[in-house]
Amino acid sequence: MQAERGSRTAAARSRHSCVGCPLEGRQLCRHTPTGLLDFGLLAVGFFVPFVAGMILSGYWLAFGLWLLLAAAFFGYVEALVLCRHCPHYAGARLTLGCHADYGLARVPGFSPRPLTEREKMVFLSYAGVIGLYYFPFFVVGHQWLLLLIASGALATWCYTLVRTQCTRCCHVFCPVNRVPQELREEVFDHCTALAGARRLSQGGPEQQVRGGGGSEGQ
Repeated sequence: MQAERGSRTAAARSRHSCVGCPLEGRQLCRHTPTGLLDFGLLAVGFFVPFVAGMILSGYWLAFGLWLLLAAAFFGYVEALVLCRHCPHYAGARLTLGCHADYGLARVPGFSPRPLTEREKMVFLSYAGVIGLYYFPFFVVGHQWLLLLIASGALATWCYTLVRTQCTRCCHVFCPVNRVPQELREEVFDHCTALAGARRLSQGGPEQQVRGGGGSEGQ
């Protein structure tokens, strides 16, 4: 689907254009360079002191292990337990288009349904390990200044995301999503592929919900 200025809307949307859409400006339905830059700049503020501290402390093997954990998380695990339930994951694209994980491969199939408790636990636990991995190493390595900078940058990143992007993200099943309930209902109204998931999220009868290419499967 094409929106104005050549941006692509979330593939599960029912509209082909953002013109006149009541969600325009209230939802992150389109991935844009500006949105990606906003997310990336916040990430750089954390990763610079993180990498510097691990290298200055000489924890090369530990840093290598973190790289492997991060590659597994962003390359597959995050998509399996979180991203594939998002409207941005629908469609025929080989890579994901969103303001956070733009360009990552769409390996698991699109599954428009609420996250299970296990999926929520895996996502939050794994993300916590990736984000707080530096803490014990900086303490043991006495990198107190970098510990303070990295922790402050991580807190700022998380706070800013929750306040400015999680309140507008169309992945309403994400455990950190903060979209108001009335806006969530509008998201369901404009995402045809989430019709079955809407019933499940409201306590309707359990059913097999599959999707692909922005359409609902029963």
